[in-house]
Amino acid sequence: MTISPPAPRRFRLIRLAQMLLLLAAVLFVAVTITGTRGSEPAVVMLRSFVTLVSGLLCILRAVLLRGERLPWALFGAGIISYGTASVYFSLAVGGPSDGTTVGVSAADVGWLLFYPACYVAVILLLRQRVLRFHASVWLDALVGVLGVAALSSGIGARLTTHGPGDVSSLVVGLVYPLADLLLVLLVVTVFGLLRWHPGRVWWLLGGGLVGFALADSCVFVLIADGDYAPGGLLDIVWVLSLLAPAFAAWQRQPWRRPARMSGWSVIAVPLVLTVVALALLVIGSMMDLPPLTVALAAVTVLTALARAAMTFVEVQQLAESKVLARTDDLTGLTNRRGFIERLSTLEGNIADGDSFALLLLDLDRFKEINDSLGHHVGDALLVEVGSRIAGALRPGDLHARLGGDEFAVLLEHADADTARRVADRVLVALSGAFEVGGMTLHVGASIGAALYPDHAADAQTLLQRADVAMYGAKSGRTGVEYYRPGAEVNTLLRLDMIESLRAALGTGQLEVHYQIKVELDSGRSHGVEALVRWRHPTRGLLTPESFVPLAEQAGLMRMLTIEVLETSLAQCRRWRDAGLEVAVAVNLSASDLLDRAFPDQVRGLLAQYGLLPSALELEITETTLMLDRVRTAAVLGELRELGVQIAVDDYGTGYSSLAYLQELPVDMLKMDKSFVTRLEDGSGLRRAKAEAIVRSTVGLAHALGLRIVVEGVESANALGKLRNYGCDVAQGYFLGRPQPADEVTAMLSSPVVRAAVDAAATETTTRTTAAAAGVAEALTAAELTAAEAAAVAHGEGEAVAQAEAVAQAEAVAQAEAAAAAEVAARIAAEIDGHDDGGTDARTPAGQLWG
Repeated sequence: MTISPPAPRRFRLIRLAQMLLLLAAVLFVAVTITGTRGSEPAVVMLRSFVTLVSGLLCILRAVLLRGERLPWALFGAGIISYGTASVYFSLAVGGPSDGTTVGVSAADVGWLLFYPACYVAVILLLRQRVLRFHASVWLDALVGVLGVAALSSGIGARLTTHGPGDVSSLVVGLVYPLADLLLVLLVVTVFGLLRWHPGRVWWLLGGGLVGFALADSCVFVLIADGDYAPGGLLDIVWVLSLLAPAFAAWQRQPWRRPARMSGWSVIAVPLVLTVVALALLVIGSMMDLPPLTVALAAVTVLTALARAAMTFVEVQQLAESKVLARTDDLTGLTNRRGFIERLSTLEGNIADGDSFALLLLDLDRFKEINDSLGHHVGDALLVEVGSRIAGALRPGDLHARLGGDEFAVLLEHADADTARRVADRVLVALSGAFEVGGMTLHVGASIGAALYPDHAADAQTLLQRADVAMYGAKSGRTGVEYYRPGAEVNTLLRLDMIESLRAALGTGQLEVHYQIKVELDSGRSHGVEALVRWRHPTRGLLTPESFVPLAEQAGLMRMLTIEVLETSLAQCRRWRDAGLEVAVAVNLSASDLLDRAFPDQVRGLLAQYGLLPSALELEITETTLMLDRVRTAAVLGELRELGVQIAVDDYGTGYSSLAYLQELPVDMLKMDKSFVTRLEDGSGLRRAKAEAIVRSTVGLAHALGLRIVVEGVESANALGKLRNYGCDVAQGYFLGRPQPADEVTAMLSSPVVRAAVDAAATETTTRTTAAAAGVAEALTAAELTAAEAAAVAHGEGEAVAQAEAVAQAEAVAQAEAAAAAEVAARIAAEIDGHDDGGTDARTPAGQLWG
């Protein structure tokens, strides 16, 4: 369990109280070291202040924070009982200032109550850290109490028989060191169960309890010898030991995997005290012991036997307990069965007007990691994910692993705002990189939230609707989604689409359309990009946005990629047989790059269709590159050695970094179409920034020896700018829409179309510029003529001549403009008259081909 701080204001007040407490303790240490007697009122007041405030802080921890309330309340009550008894003793009885022994008083009741409170509190805290808290532990505690009682009564009887003194004082005085011994044994047992890695809370708490027990035992010995005087090192240890729980109570302890109650640490204390009880029974058979001692020893042995019998029963039930276990073996979290039981219990016990929230979380891209890197890596990643989720929750929140990469969180006493805050914290916690097996991995999550009773009237329905909301977040890539009434319909449609897609693979329903890529320096097309389409039996032709995300969720991306790759290479072979030297570009997914066998599959397909590696270009996104840079670099390196060209798709929209351009084997950068769109849309400042970005990216790519491919070209103006900027290749609707292979073949094989690209850009630009210059020259001549006519009034013949000159200039300008229009119309007619394979589809006016 992770202890989260309370509200900021309360937290600051608690920190202030802790600082005051620490200051008082330092002052007490300083006063004691200087030799001030411990019986002085100022010293007594400081000691009492530290003790009482320490207990009060433990009580406040139980009141203000949910989770582990009872143990901290017991600690606080025990410390306050001890402090109150000390105050009473100082005021009403008076300490042993001269070394004399003080008899039993009412203060001993308060002091002795400290011990059982600590015993029970330690055991209750231990319950939160062990996998399963056996009922036999309470028998162990009973054995400890009975054993101490038997030993105390026996030793007390011997002391009263052979020495003078008050019997009650001897017995009570003997109880203290024995109780301290039991406390030390209990703390050592706890540390042993936790494999001596208990965390800061237990180090503070255990150190304080052990220090208190040691100081108390030393004081008992000194009092017995008549050498004790208040003050000195023992009082310092005493006070600091009682100070430790106040700081341990407010420590934020990270979630740790629960420990198993196994080994000798579990039975160390009851075993020692059982042996002591047996020894007392043996001694009682040889000499006279009080009947109470014999009876307590016998009961101790009988309780130990009952403990052994219970252990035997637990061993018999071990096989069944594994089946019925409510804890996930991998992560140590609650499993589905335990979570649903807790959810149902909460539903039955919820008060009127109260509400709780259920968060259902599914990891993104986990299947790709698990399948590509191995289940051992996936398992280690799940453990890390569970730990991070725990760190983002509130105290008392239950989180579980329901199976696979699906986790659930139960938020008690929570509304929609609380659920949103917790969900956002979980997403932030999972956004960082995971170091697993020497690899750096990134994994996202999608969270669905549902509220009880707003969204469902029972636990099962609530779980179902949280699942619906989670898939809504996954399909929309929104991170977090609340349940919306009617969303079940979308879930059913999604499931139907996934099953239909699974059945469509390998049946010919998946088609590949191709979009041509034009070399801007020559105007020729030597490459295409393969874009998958799904001809659904009932919904018609679907674009990738409709089904590729579903393929990613269902783990079908590798099969989809191989089918597209095989279809594209087969078409490339047909083009080459027809004399068209065309290269085809295929998009890859993250699962492909994480699969070390993928390069061999590519090599096999190229050999199958008799193609050189230069005929294939593979496109990957920046986000995919960052999933696992080490493994990705290895796969890309093998593909590059094979001779396949590598292009970074959607460059500038993901993890843009110069580092991976240097480290990874990349040949081309494919600039995202959003930058091209900004060249013509928006304000002048926005266009200027877009131009600067495009120019600098082109310069960077060329400086690194990379080519620049620009997608999303939708106008002649954008095409002209990109050519001037030095871009190498362009594609977009202006140049050609994605079309079936037959229609694209006509474009690739048409010399008229390829020649028209450069002619249109060059001749139209030249003619238009000349026409504009002629008009400007005519207008200037007209202005000069008018001015001369107004200034020179004595030459009507000269004015007529000037007017004729103006008219002649205007005629020249009109002729130039008409010629430019004629050239543009002729090129458009050539393109419109081109046979594009029988289709009636045409690109918008001004585009180069349909």
